[in-house]
This record gives sequence, structure tokens and C-alpha cells, in this order.
Amino acid sequence: MGHEEDRRFPYSLGATLYLPIIHPKVQDILSGDIPAPASSIVLCLEDGLHENDVERGIAHLKTLLAKPVPTKARVFVRPRSFEMACRLADMRGISNIEGFVAPKMRPETIPEWLDLVAAARLAIMPTLETADCFDPARVVAMRDILRARHDVSIVAVRLGGNDLLGVLSLRRRRGVTSYDGPLGWVLCMLSSMMISSGIPVAAPVFDIIDDLDTLKAEVERDMEMGFISKTAIHPAQVPIIEAAMGVRRDDLVQAHAILDEHAKAVFQIGGVMCEPATHRSWAERILSRHGRYGVTDAEIQYQIASV
Repeated sequence: MGHEEDRRFPYSLGATLYLPIIHPKVQDILSGDIPAPASSIVLCLEDGLHENDVERGIAHLKTLLAKPVPTKARVFVRPRSFEMACRLADMRGISNIEGFVAPKMRPETIPEWLDLVAAARLAIMPTLETADCFDPARVVAMRDILRARHDVSIVAVRLGGNDLLGVLSLRRRRGVTSYDGPLGWVLCMLSSMMISSGIPVAAPVFDIIDDLDTLKAEVERDMEMGFISKTAIHPAQVPIIEAAMGVRRDDLVQAHAILDEHAKAVFQIGGVMCEPATHRSWAERILSRHGRYGVTDAEIQYQIASV
């Protein structure tokens, strides 16, 4: 189940909604009987599932993958462990999903995960969510391993915000974005190290479901940071995330002007300096976002609904 697009800016991930594999509507979503609630979904066998339900979840996944998956969403599975991933990789029909979301990556564990998905011809989204993420040297080690593996489709690196807060014995507070709290530094460090090396990064979850104003503010910051997706845990978050992934009209005008083959070396639009040699990659990113999400002018109606 491949997906062709610019590897630098895989914006089709959009809001990546995590669903427990035993959620009652998973079968209808995968079969296409009901519209997918997000651009990409992760069928979770890890945190979203009680330990007593694991074997039932694996059996359910086996049933779901016994036939093609016609949903328009990009579909991934989040195994509970590397050992479970090995078991799933041998499952008949596993090629009906795009790949695995690998939890709790560390420099010592990344290579075995990459070897596994390469052999299974699956993509991977490694999740950085351990104490290693607070040590720049450990982050560099993980980045270098990922950057060197050209035989593996690394869709994006995902950041586990709740687990990172858990390392600090903290949790998110209502009305405060990740950038205003203790994760601000680590998000900046992780994203800059990965993105500057050409590795796409997805922003962490916002887990206060009914605080949609703060979610909107956080996604706007996510886009300024260069993140290409954001984890969602409730379908009410999806339209907020994907609307905020649109671009401002003035940015769109500037991006087109920067990429114009007849553009001057330096010029200004609306009092803002534009320098194609420096801003080309930014302009390409803006056009990639616009091609998928349009502009941000529309007002979004906030409402809480179930899947």
C-alpha cells in the first residue's frame, strides 16, 4: 500500500488519528463503508489498548487484513513492542497497510526496526518519546541512523508529547500549548535536528479534547516549526488541525513570487524581503501545504463529536 509524494513534505498525513484496534467503527472505516475520520489513521495495539485486550486486538487485525483495505486514509499499525511487530510482519495481508508506527525509539533499537520493515516492504514512523530525547547527543545518534538508511521508507518521525512530559513527571495543562510549557525546548531541538537533515517530523498530540482554541494556536505554531502532521486522539480535533495546516494568503503570494523563474535576486512584497536563493525551500513548502489544505481564511465550527 504505497504512497508517492515529495518525501520532504508528506503533508497528506494531515491529522493522524489514533484508534484502538478494537474500536467498534474500525472495520467500517477500513472497508470504506463510512468515510475515514482523518487523512491518516493509526490502529493502536499499544497505549490505546488494555493489556487484557492485546490478543483480541491482534486477532481483530488479522481479520481486518484478510482482504484489501479500500479506505482513502493512509493506514498504519502501532505494535506494542518489537516482538509484536515481528509477529505482525509475518501476518497474511500485512501489505494492506502502509507501515508501522514504532514506539519508544532509542539509538540501540532503531536499527532492528528498520531491518524489519525493510524486509517486510513496509514504511515506518519511528516515535521519539523516551528520556533520550532530552540528550542532544542521543538525538544526533538517532538522526544519523535514520538518515543513513536509504533502503527504508521513513514517512515521518513522530514525537510522543505525553511520554516526554511523563519523563519529567508532568502532564499537559489546559490553555497552555506545548511551546509555552516545558516541552518547548525539546520540540525545537528535536525538530531542528531532524528537519535540517531532511527527515519529516510530526507534531505531538494535544490531549485536552474540548480545548479547541488552544489546539488551533498550537497547530499554527507546529506549522511555523516545520512539522508536516499532528497526532489526533479525537475526530473533533481533525478539522481544527487540517484547517490550521492551510497557508496564509500573503505567504502564498510570496511563495509564488519567489519561485517565479523571472524573479529578481532580492525584492520585497508588502514590506517583506524575498530572496529566492534563501527562501526557495520555504516557498516549496508553502505550495505543498497549499496544494493539500488551501488557505486558512475559512472559520471552523468547533464541536465535540464521536467517531
